[in-house]
Amino acid sequence: MKRFDYLRQLSFVTLLSLLIFSCSKELSPIGIGLIEDADLLSMGYTDTVKLVAYTVSDDSIYTRNLSINDVHYIQIGSMYDPVFGTTTSNLYSQILLTSSRTRFGTNPVFDSAFLYLKYKSSYGDTLSNMTFRVYSLTDDIVDSLTSRSYSTVSYDPDPIGEVTFQPRPHDSAFYGGEKQSATLRISINSKFGNSVLGIADTNALNKNSAFIKAFKGICIIADPQKTPGKGSIITFQIPSGYMPLTMHYHNTPDSAKTYNFAISSGGSRFQNYNHNGHAEAIPILKQQLNGNTSLGEQFLFAQGLGGTKIKIQFPNLDKWVDNNKIVINDAQLIIGNSSVSSIFPNPRYLLLNTVGVNGSTNSNSIVDANESSGYFDGTYNSSANSYRFRITRYIQQVILGKERNNGLHLIIPSSAVNGSRLILNGTASPQSDMKLYIRYTKLQ
Repeated sequence: MKRFDYLRQLSFVTLLSLLIFSCSKELSPIGIGLIEDADLLSMGYTDTVKLVAYTVSDDSIYTRNLSINDVHYIQIGSMYDPVFGTTTSNLYSQILLTSSRTRFGTNPVFDSAFLYLKYKSSYGDTLSNMTFRVYSLTDDIVDSLTSRSYSTVSYDPDPIGEVTFQPRPHDSAFYGGEKQSATLRISINSKFGNSVLGIADTNALNKNSAFIKAFKGICIIADPQKTPGKGSIITFQIPSGYMPLTMHYHNTPDSAKTYNFAISSGGSRFQNYNHNGHAEAIPILKQQLNGNTSLGEQFLFAQGLGGTKIKIQFPNLDKWVDNNKIVINDAQLIIGNSSVSSIFPNPRYLLLNTVGVNGSTNSNSIVDANESSGYFDGTYNSSANSYRFRITRYIQQVILGKERNNGLHLIIPSSAVNGSRLILNGTASPQSDMKLYIRYTKLQ
């Protein structure tokens, strides 16, 4: 049986001092074992289907109460990617009571308080200092108005807490008398304590629906990173119970008391992601975002947290054959990774979604994604330094007119909680350009 092997090599080039490694890729047709040898001899092959690809801004993304598989996450931090520029992630969250009919006793006096954020992971440079500041909100978090990545809520400019630190997502911590998983502790000052201890109407302490009207919540704002290559986005995980804001106080009859407020999955919170309009991005990226689509022939840029995505079009595909008398046996889209970085590692896999009539990303992946993950692929091949998608059914449907030829969006998966970025070779790059490889059979 005849088998087609496609090998390609990337040469070393430099993009802003980013090292580009050589790579190779094998094209492995699906279904060849179902085709008779005599038929295989008449099978056609092409790698000259016209591709147009370029970088576009991502849509604003939904960031309310973010979770994956029922595990809730928050992202806070700022990084200055030397290619994409500055990205800053801030949190706005309600603070909840952890008991009904809460009472602080007679003449309560604030002693101290700490907000504990449990590390999950980080993206970027964790060796550079970061500063988080905590503020009290002055407006309510309204779910219908504050669910997108561009949302903000006003807050008192006088912070109730702050910390400057180097992230340690893998170091354990010791508090509460025992060893804990890696945790960031932020000291909260008396302004917070006095505000909650000074709530005169005890009805506001009976249940959370009343408490969030008396104390609207907090935001945690990261100082924007100003040094290229520095900073990171930190992902914190909300435990199965809650993320505590622990307040220590005393009152007239008691010497010491402790009360835990909570950031939990039961409250409302949202993320604000700010890419500063990609003002600090390199020229070729900014120019593509400003409409110079031809520069996608050189390099392409994808970024999570509502940053950028890549639009891929096959403008002549629906006119590629006459009378629709063709069967697509195998179609593979091969994309070469242009940048390998230990500080800003590329995602383990990518997603392809169809483009809607208004240019937005359709929520469902393309039809081929319904097959097994091994069939559709999209995972990163480190030895070949590239990604591969098998899009056989999609190409067939476009040719038959059963799928709109609006193109595809290549996106970072779980982009609402994934700060990864990626630089890819363009459609005419001399270093392993993006190509569509098709095997087909013409019907008699």
